[in-house]
Amino acid sequence: MQFDVAAFGELVIDLVPVASPQGLVFDAKPGGAPGNVAAGVARLGLAAAMLSKVGDEALGAAVLEALAACGVDTRAVVRARGEKTPLAVVSVAADGERDFTLYRENCADATYAPHEVSLDVVRAARVLHVGTLSLAASTSAAAHRAAMRCALDTGNRISADPNFRPAFWRDRDAMRHAGRELAAAAHILKVTEEELAFLTGITEIPAAVRSLSQSTLLVAAVTKGPAGAALFTEECRISVPGFTVRAVDTVGCGDAFMAAFLAGLLEAGSGEMGDSALETIGVRACAAGAIIAMSS
Repeated sequence: MQFDVAAFGELVIDLVPVASPQGLVFDAKPGGAPGNVAAGVARLGLAAAMLSKVGDEALGAAVLEALAACGVDTRAVVRARGEKTPLAVVSVAADGERDFTLYRENCADATYAPHEVSLDVVRAARVLHVGTLSLAASTSAAAHRAAMRCALDTGNRISADPNFRPAFWRDRDAMRHAGRELAAAAHILKVTEEELAFLTGITEIPAAVRSLSQSTLLVAAVTKGPAGAALFTEECRISVPGFTVRAVDTVGCGDAFMAAFLAGLLEAGSGEMGDSALETIGVRACAAGAIIAMSS
């Protein structure tokens, strides 16, 4: 089977606070940035697969069921006995901005090993989408790099979203190095404005993007929250305004942007892309993020 996108990385259960007369209550929602991107791509009508490892328990089953319900092929996800599906406790501020506390002790995805990666799925995907979290543990980092090498050797493209979680990394320099490793391999790169400044030490967006550019990078998206996004190719520089919405919860907005951005690029094909086509893709991606922000 052929796939448009195979997403590699963590699958998580997000515990999101909800209003309740009984006091503090958390709603368990399947998440993890790579899984969210795979689900978004599938919802947009493209073929998506997931490469990951979860616990052989109720939480692992729940996240796989949620992905399958969106149309994601989960056959390449490994189930591990005696290991856990990680949890992320989410706190949401009044303006919808969120923070995460990750619980990853003995988590399955940290032990995702190279021999467990379904390289046939990697080869069958037009794009391999990756983040940085799997680079934080030596075993999953080896699996991550094996998947990227396989994609590159096959002639497929790498999509990267660092999606930094500073609370998880003990060493910020290691986190920066992981982000720069992804940027160096990526054909498609998405970063927030804050992540871009962290990666490069440069606050001026075009200059920072230029500093990350290398021969393989085809397109970069720098997201700016409600202010929209800046999109870059070798020939184009597009500024896309955001949508004014009442933000209820921003969890998953960046992942929705990424999914719509990837879907748009894949549907546009491999030919040269002008300003108008790139702008249309960017507007749709910003709209996808805004829609998620309005939901809870």
